[in-house]
Amino acid sequence: MPSGSAGLHVWALFSTLCLLGALATLFPHLCGRLDRRPETLGPSRTSTLLGVRVVHGHHPRCGEFHGHEFAVNGKTLCAGCSGLLVGASTAVVVATHHFVLGIHYPAVTAFIGLGCVAVGLLHLRLLRAGGPVLRFALNAALVMGFALVLVGVDSARGPGFDLVVIGLCVFWMFTRIQLSSWDHERICYSCGYRCEKGATALRGRSR
Repeated sequence: MPSGSAGLHVWALFSTLCLLGALATLFPHLCGRLDRRPETLGPSRTSTLLGVRVVHGHHPRCGEFHGHEFAVNGKTLCAGCSGLLVGASTAVVVATHHFVLGIHYPAVTAFIGLGCVAVGLLHLRLLRAGGPVLRFALNAALVMGFALVLVGVDSARGPGFDLVVIGLCVFWMFTRIQLSSWDHERICYSCGYRCEKGATALRGRSR
């Protein structure tokens, strides 16, 4: 049967964080993930939805980043951000099934979620040669893992541990963002062509 008020509060908090994360993937210029204004990007990297310009391709047009993006119907999509967007949407569905509709998940779900989180975080260091499809899948699995850990822990331990799990999810997400930033700096720092993005990375290394 559906969860009580405590479970609904947990669901509302987790879903709100997932929604904010999903929005961040579409507006990287608002959270410091884009060095240029969206208006300066080519038409293949932005789209207008309901009168609002969203960004779905923000990497430098450099061969060093060929594995970070893919094209669909003439549009360039960031593989990582697309994966996070899909993962956040799926995570909300899983959380809704558990906290609102009362669908029970076994405790082992939490361990499956931890595996998804671990792979989603470590792939930036271990699988640098991976293509855009792999990046998409692992980023989606990362956020999906957040939901699996949350519903698994809630099923086994109750709502008292849910806020701790949500705090860990926030920490894991910021860790993912920092690892990605370091990976981009590494790519730009080792590149022989000093574009604007590379100059920014070099300034970051000098501080």
